[in-house]
Amino acid sequence: MPNPSTDTDTDAENDYAGYRQVVADSFQQWYGAGRDSWTGAPTNDRVTDFILASAPPAPPTGRLRVLDIGCGRGIQSTELAAGLDAEVTGLDLLDVWDAPAPSRGSARFRQSDFLGYTGDSLDLLVDNGCLHHQRREDFPGWVAHGRELLRPGGTWVVSFFLSPVGEVELKPLADGRLNWWLTEESVLDLFTGSGFRCVGRSLIDRGFRYENHDLKYLALCFTKE
Repeated sequence: MPNPSTDTDTDAENDYAGYRQVVADSFQQWYGAGRDSWTGAPTNDRVTDFILASAPPAPPTGRLRVLDIGCGRGIQSTELAAGLDAEVTGLDLLDVWDAPAPSRGSARFRQSDFLGYTGDSLDLLVDNGCLHHQRREDFPGWVAHGRELLRPGGTWVVSFFLSPVGEVELKPLADGRLNWWLTEESVLDLFTGSGFRCVGRSLIDRGFRYENHDLKYLALCFTKE
C-alpha cells in the first residue's frame, strides 16, 4: 500500500524540479536572445557596491569564501572576487558565464540549483534577484538552506523586487516564471524568523515604470546570529 506522506514528498520534489526547468528555460531565452539587460546595468553596480560595503572582514588565515547565487554571466562574481580579494563561487542553473578572470581573488563557476549546493562554511552569501523568482512555498527552505551554508556570524545580502503597493503580489511571466513583488516586512520576517539579524539596507531606483508605478529594488544585509 502506498505511503501517503512519501507520495506527497515525491510530488513536491517533482513540482520543484519542474519549476526549476521552467526557470532555466525562461532565462535561457533571455540570455540566448541577448536580452539580459540586468547584466552590467547601473542598478546591478549599485547592488555590487552595497555587497562590497556590507561584506565581513576576511579571516586572518585566508580569503573570504563567497557564494553568488544566480550569477548569470558571472560579471558580479568576478567583481566581488576582485573587490574583496575573495574566493567566489558563481552558481547558476545555466552555463552562460563568460566574464573575464578577476584581477584579484578567484572565481569559479558551477551549474547547479541552490538547494542542491553543498560546500564549506561560507563567509558571504549573495542573492541578487533570485528570491523573488522562487515559488512562495519554497521561501522558508531557501533561507534555511542558506543559513546552513553560512558560518556563524556570516553575512547574506539579498536584493529583490520591492512592492510599490505595500503588499506582496505575484507578477508571473507568460512562460511560467514567477516574479514576486515583495515587501520589506515580508523579507525581514522571513529572515529574522530563521535566525538572521538585519544590519543594512539600500533602496535602488530601477528607472522603470510599470502599471503606473516607479519600480525599485531593495537590498538587505543580514548576519547569521
